[in-house]
Amino acid sequence: PYPLREKMTLFWHGHFATSFEKVNITYMMWQQNETLRAHALGDFRELTKQVSKDPAMMRYLDTVQSQRNKPNENFARELMELFTLGEGVRYTERDIQESARAFTGYRRDPRTGAFSFNPRQFDDTEKEFMGRKGPFDGDAIIDIITAQPECAAFITRKLWTFFASDNPSPATLLQLAAHFRNSQYDIRS
Repeated sequence: PYPLREKMTLFWHGHFATSFEKVNITYMMWQQNETLRAHALGDFRELTKQVSKDPAMMRYLDTVQSQRNKPNENFARELMELFTLGEGVRYTERDIQESARAFTGYRRDPRTGAFSFNPRQFDDTEKEFMGRKGPFDGDAIIDIITAQPECAAFITRKLWTFFASDNPSPATLLQLAAHFRNSQYDIRS
């Protein structure tokens, strides 16, 4: 009964790509699909935060293996490169390293399989990310990324390409990105 929501769920599934071959747990993949559906037309920042805590994504990009003293950079890199900004746009290798530290402590509850947070594995020290300093966690990193104008441009380009045409005009992209930013990243808008 909700074809746009289903089409957007499909879009986000392609955007926040995971693979059953690595995750290998059907229930996790179903949970991820439900997360994408629940946020498909909502706030992009919140969707991205939920995806960062999604057990299938955490398994797929090794966040569950990330430790305070040995942060795993897989999710941090893909967050910027594939999910929010585009390859090499605005971030540095150092930003990836600092971001990875912010996603330490992310775990799965062994009993329920749901997201859990282990404060003993979280690096709560100061980080320097995209010119800002603080004891950032993953949600704060996502807030900083989505404050970049390139994020709105990246997402609206992908949406336009998915729904309309392969080559949007620069004027169309500017207008769409401005609207997305002004709507506070409201996907439905």
